[in-house]
Amino acid sequence: MKDFFGYIKSKVFLKHFILSIVSLAIVLWILFKLLGVYTHHGETAAVPDFKGKAISELDNFVKDKNVGYIIIDSVYSPEEKPGIVIKQDPEAKSLVKHNRIIYLYVTSTQAPQIVMPKLVDRSTRQAVFMIESYGLKIGKITEVAGDCKGCVLKQFFNGKEIMPGDAIKKGSKIDLTVGKKENDYTTAIDSTATVNDPEQN
Repeated sequence: MKDFFGYIKSKVFLKHFILSIVSLAIVLWILFKLLGVYTHHGETAAVPDFKGKAISELDNFVKDKNVGYIIIDSVYSPEEKPGIVIKQDPEAKSLVKHNRIIYLYVTSTQAPQIVMPKLVDRSTRQAVFMIESYGLKIGKITEVAGDCKGCVLKQFFNGKEIMPGDAIKKGSKIDLTVGKKENDYTTAIDSTATVNDPEQN
């Protein structure tokens, strides 16, 4: 036991101990450096603005941007050109690690199919509300004589009558034929007319 404590206190042990500590520090430093290279530690890239870019040009667009992309959803938007990016995550100019994947939302190249609602026998106001709520558009409204005054008699798409339950593309224009309302007429009595009095003759 005395030899052991004596060895610990010796210069030889102290020398080996210091060498071990230094060696361990060097190894750890090298490992951290290698890990930093592997993960691009401290290196960031600014997220480019994908909005408005066509799907066909995305590959060339990201070549020198240090990021990747994935299209995760398509959204039908009649106000936007089909096949373009309308939303991204993260947003443009955000700082991210190199090779970060950017999630993109694009406009659908085709309008989705919906079921045509029943507009016949509804009032014109109700029919217009339903057309808009279903994502359709209001076309020409024609008034004709009919038993149903002020309500829808027929519904048309592209000049042909379309029946409830038929498949139709969202954004399509629907024409309506509605019953013509009759005008109310009132007969006015002329209160200023004079009556002949026989006694005055």
